[in-house]
Amino acid sequence: GHLALAIRDSGPGISAVDLERIFDPFFTTKEPGKGTGLGLAITHRIMESFGGAIHAASAPGGGAVFTLVFQRAS
Repeated sequence: GHLALAIRDSGPGISAVDLERIFDPFFTTKEPGKGTGLGLAITHRIMESFGGAIHAASAPGGGAVFTLVFQRAS
C-alpha cells in the first residue's frame, strides 16, 4: 500500500520543458544567485530512498501540482 499526497498552487504552472528537468541537480528557473537548484533533486532522492516517489505536473488552468507517494510503513 501507498499513500499519495497532492499539493497544488495557484501560480503560472510549470512549462513542459522545465518538467523534463525539474528534479535534475542544479536545475533552477531562478535568477543567478537566487537558488542552488538542489531542493527538488534532494527531495526526489529522499523520497526514492524510502521507497516512495515525487511527481510534478502543471495543473489544467494554471498552477503546479506536486504529488508525493509514500510507502506504507510495515
